Amino acid sequence: MHRVALVVNVDKPLALETGAQILQWLEERKAEVLLHPSAAAPLGRPDLAVPEGPGWAQSDLVIVLGGDGTLIRAVQRVAPYGVPVLGINTGHLGFLTAMENGEALARLDRVLAGEYVLEERVMLRAMVERDGLLAAALSALNDAVISKGPRARMVHLEVSVGETTVARYPADGVIVATPTGSTAYSLSAGGPIVEPTVDCFLITPICPHTISARSMVVNADVPLAIRVVSSPGEVGLSADGSDPFPLVPGDVVRVGRAPYPARLVRLPGYQFYDVLRKKLFGV
Repeated sequence: MHRVALVVNVDKPLALETGAQILQWLEERKAEVLLHPSAAAPLGRPDLAVPEGPGWAQSDLVIVLGGDGTLIRAVQRVAPYGVPVLGINTGHLGFLTAMENGEALARLDRVLAGEYVLEERVMLRAMVERDGLLAAALSALNDAVISKGPRARMVHLEVSVGETTVARYPADGVIVATPTGSTAYSLSAGGPIVEPTVDCFLITPICPHTISARSMVVNADVPLAIRVVSSPGEVGLSADGSDPFPLVPGDVVRVGRAPYPARLVRLPGYQFYDVLRKKLFGV
């Protein structure tokens, strides 16, 4: 690997400390290093700052130091260019990361030597249709969430799968999650855990005002549509926890597969169920 982009959560002292070590380690091995601008100054290397996005398109690898949130934001920026992402956990859970902070330097040699597996995970795209026109388009690795604002009472949402209307929810909102996002907000709202290789999306209502409402698992290639029927207050669409895009009654949020997957670096021997057992069940 000749060009490596390094993303560091600057709010975590441990991430900065490890980031400085990895930067030195990479340069000793003659790798070209790109630094996210937010980390370049704290690491004392403003000369390596390159804005995320197109500037990283030719990178061989993005290394992320932080937790799942930092990794997800990096994936959103580079997934359109097919760049692999390696997560090193310096946060609390680190469900999506490939290794823990303490083992990073010992294992990076294997990664740079090509001893890794690329795991592709489906991403979703949510598009807001208003009066027949495209009003917004958001992509997500975990989920797209339609939810009420802080002062609103429950919203009324109509969910269609393909050409069929399958549910009408008076609720706090609805989550459409990828298999990756099945262990995030959807799980907290009562949705199932889905293995990341399963090609599907999950539809999970948030605090529905009906006993019969349940989470649904649907084919990722069947188009989904969620219509805002009515809302007595604010309602918005967010993707992976982004600031919400405001919705109004009559808006339709169409959700489908993004035109590109996330590409996550895994070390040989990685097993999703091992991570599940250790991270969620503490076994």
